[in-house]
Amino acid sequence: MTLPPIDWTTPWPWLISALLLALLFFSLWRISKETNLSAGRRAVRVGLHVLLFLSLLGLFLQPRCRSQLPAGRVLLVADEALGMEIPNEAIRRVQDSLHIRQIIMAQAFRGATDSVVLLGQAFPDNILAQLTKQVVTWVPYAAAGQLQSLRWQGIVPLGQSQTISGQIGTTKADVLRVRLGQRTLDSTWLTTGNQDFILNYPVFALGRNSPTLWLGNTLLDTLHFVVRPTARMRIRFVLTAPDFETRTLADWLGQQGHQVELTSTLSKGIGSSLAINSAVSAKNTPPDLVITDPGNVTNRLVTNTLSTDKSVLVLNVSQADADVAAVNRALHTRWQLRRVPGKDTLHIGPVLTALPYRFVLTNRLLPVPGYPVAVQPSTGRVALSLLTETFPLRLSGDSVAYNRLWLSILAQLQPTSTNNLTIEAPVYQHLPAEITLNNPTVVPARLRIGNDTINLRPAPLNTRSWTGTIRPAQPGWQPLQDTLAVYVYATEPNRAGALGPLSQRQKTAAVALAHRRYDVSRPAEARFVEKELPDWAWFILITSLLVAIWVEPKV
Repeated sequence: MTLPPIDWTTPWPWLISALLLALLFFSLWRISKETNLSAGRRAVRVGLHVLLFLSLLGLFLQPRCRSQLPAGRVLLVADEALGMEIPNEAIRRVQDSLHIRQIIMAQAFRGATDSVVLLGQAFPDNILAQLTKQVVTWVPYAAAGQLQSLRWQGIVPLGQSQTISGQIGTTKADVLRVRLGQRTLDSTWLTTGNQDFILNYPVFALGRNSPTLWLGNTLLDTLHFVVRPTARMRIRFVLTAPDFETRTLADWLGQQGHQVELTSTLSKGIGSSLAINSAVSAKNTPPDLVITDPGNVTNRLVTNTLSTDKSVLVLNVSQADADVAAVNRALHTRWQLRRVPGKDTLHIGPVLTALPYRFVLTNRLLPVPGYPVAVQPSTGRVALSLLTETFPLRLSGDSVAYNRLWLSILAQLQPTSTNNLTIEAPVYQHLPAEITLNNPTVVPARLRIGNDTINLRPAPLNTRSWTGTIRPAQPGWQPLQDTLAVYVYATEPNRAGALGPLSQRQKTAAVALAHRRYDVSRPAEARFVEKELPDWAWFILITSLLVAIWVEPKV
């Protein structure tokens, strides 16, 4: 028998205790004043009043009966109705390896054991709620072709890559691809067995994106995320004589909202300048990005830009070996190229061409996916393009390909942005998810997502980041602050798609993690449960005693 703690710092427990004692003493005093009672009748009346006092005291204290759970382990198997059926061979294999005698289906479990081994991933919420006192060990099981984990970025900056990673098991070799409509964005070849995978592709459509994930010809699920715009940059061209390529690029950058200044040197001490979207007050503001050619990499503006941790893009490389050597000397980089034998030019597409060279890949090299362009971090960031000309894309009317090309390059050269919100998808209904705010200009007291608000706390490892935990109540798109959104996946067990079983798997993993019990060989401690008398039982007991006290004098 145990008693729950009572907060004696408040007046109510003292007041209730005083009233109960006063009731007991008053009842006994009245009985003692009655002189016409026999000894037997007096004892009955005192006993009834004492029992009433003890019943009221029990209702106030709520005593609990403590009992030890029966020792032993059971294998609790996930129900077929909540996920894919677990074959009998797999059940027997786990049973034999863990030396467990008893097997129980999830719906038949009543909690009368001190140790439970969960087999599978989909268990009803009421079953998981019964495992508060038991030692829990989880043995995951996923059928062939079923995702075992999946994650991607819930918010992606425009032009950067969306990375989709996870784990899946297959019984035959097949292709895993991510598609948008009928267009394949990226794919990977899977062999048989359990294996990890990574897919990534650059994103160019602002707002809500919903590509699909396919295994062969089977649709696994739809992946929802948001693409946010990047910050507008101050860009300056430093060239001897701007050509059609750089003028076309400057015009496109201006249409994207960037502040552009195109300067050229006509002769010694004489130059010209063209400004797009630039205010007069911004003329002396250092640029975020300088675009130049190998002949101008020694320009003071170029080297000063790098020294302030900004970016430089080198275009119009013609003599690859000599030009790269000049860039390395001036900007203290370590570019290395390898010529492609037997080629005068490389065709990147129907229109795009590049010099017949490849970058020698090193740990310091960040290639731009799909293009012969790479970025090398130094004091700032230096990008080198081996493309010969890009304006033919625009002249041919393929503005989409032109946009993708330059958005991909600019995404690698963005300055450190502010107010970056990140969240890992998928986000599930009623399950916790962490959202991070990095490099804020002003730290908000809380963030608003849907109809809820969350408090932010400083991140333990990054002084420029703040984090908060959300538990969204509603599925679907939920607005985040004023301009972004987060997609919340429903957690119904029978939800169509691969993310339904994954949400159930995450619930089960959370229960197993809370019990911190993955080592099945460690001996279990004795487990106890506490049960209290329900309020309706106290009500019946007290009512019966009151009736007995009222009837007793009349008998």
